[in-house]
Amino acid sequence: MKGSTFKRCDCRDPATGRQYVVSAPKAGEPDRRCPRRKTKGHGSWVARFDAPRGSDGKRRQVTLPERFATQADAEVALAEALTGTHQGVPIADRQITVADYFTSWLASRTTIRPSTAVSYAAIVDIYVKPGLGHIRLGDLRSTDIDQLFAAIRQIGPSLPERPSPMLQRITAARRDRPDGRRRPNDATIKKVHATISAALGRAVKQQLLPRNVARFVELPPGRAPRIVVWTDEAVREWKRTGKRHKVAVWTPQLTGAFLDFAQDDDLAVLWRLIALRGLRRGEALGLAWPDVDFERGTIAIRRALVVAGTEIIWGTPKTMYGERVVHLDSGTVDALRAHRASQVHRVLGSSSDLVFGTIEGLPLNPNGISQRFERLVARAGLPPIRLHDLRHGAATIGLSAGVAMKTMSEQLGHATYAFTADRYTSVTDEVARAAAESVAAIIPRAVPAASTSPAVCPPRARIRTSRAVERTAAKVSSQVRGGAALEIRTPDLRITSALLCQLS
Repeated sequence: MKGSTFKRCDCRDPATGRQYVVSAPKAGEPDRRCPRRKTKGHGSWVARFDAPRGSDGKRRQVTLPERFATQADAEVALAEALTGTHQGVPIADRQITVADYFTSWLASRTTIRPSTAVSYAAIVDIYVKPGLGHIRLGDLRSTDIDQLFAAIRQIGPSLPERPSPMLQRITAARRDRPDGRRRPNDATIKKVHATISAALGRAVKQQLLPRNVARFVELPPGRAPRIVVWTDEAVREWKRTGKRHKVAVWTPQLTGAFLDFAQDDDLAVLWRLIALRGLRRGEALGLAWPDVDFERGTIAIRRALVVAGTEIIWGTPKTMYGERVVHLDSGTVDALRAHRASQVHRVLGSSSDLVFGTIEGLPLNPNGISQRFERLVARAGLPPIRLHDLRHGAATIGLSAGVAMKTMSEQLGHATYAFTADRYTSVTDEVARAAAESVAAIIPRAVPAASTSPAVCPPRARIRTSRAVERTAAKVSSQVRGGAALEIRTPDLRITSALLCQLS
């Protein structure tokens, strides 16, 4: 296959009304080219190449639809078009736009969790389509994605005086959302980038693109939020300033205080399960009585109640490791027995087998449960945390209790215990203090560490000083400071010991 680039303009011959031709005339024929063709800046460059012959065996020539300001730009586009043809990219698919492709990509994502599908759809509808939807998929560049992220960072209660067209389109798409004027954070940009990268990665596998341009976009290095333990000092700071933390966990004492305060709440057993065993919110709300084994003291996590947009649906646990058996302490088993005996919907003869449900036995709203927890925390006067932070706190309390990290990871349903250690566990003051004492205790000492008596040199190391000794000491000291060779330094240990005594 071969191609070529040539210059073209839209001027017309005033005599015939036809557009000027591009090719040079043959011998004896009049020149029908534009008389201004050699004027600098007049016209634009076009690329054309020979495509593989069709099923009818006829020759096919493809002209790229875009125009280029320079011949170099046209040649680059021609090279990319030829590369795509060699890689088997269908010529008809080169006209597909980003909006059309992402629509088909969303429709093909049938094996993902419903909540993930809703998240993908929201990102595509309010960011990708308004910002990049008009661009042809084959023309998408990393600079376009950079411009999208720059526009997203400008969203806020007030917009720039002269917002870019991309920012105006995104703002219009977000207008009907409750958080339409809220400034997106770095986590949102990372989600948008991950969605675009996943979609373009599939386009590469389908040979619609030669490469995934989203991989060339550089994002600022992100950090996972630091987990703050509500120590006494942190609580005093919170009472003084009201400062909250994105991820915070209670100490065992504060956890116990909350469970005592919520003892008479209808969902006291729910709070206990999450605080002690680290269940996810949806896993706890999806628990059914057939999943509870009172004899063995275990519960089986098999399903979860999840929020997908405005809908509440049943789903599987978050990961394949989420399906697990969780062992319970005897106090929690007794609390579950008492909770089962007091359920109103079972007394009314309902066939629902939910451990936690409404009076009619219907599933609870997960978002409403989170809000209810926060209200209980405020009424108890405890430092604020999220409901999901109770799960983080369960890992931290397990670490304080000496539970092995592997056991804790399986209890939480994580794939690796390294993830549990990095993201879910925090070190309380008691654990850190015990670790410091353990390190100090393992080192043998002849003199107690708390001894404050001045250091004295051994009796044999004390020798009478003289001018000769002082001159030798000064010479050795200068050699040490200057980095003299090892063979030059004195081998006399008595002088060395004397010097050490004098320097100390």
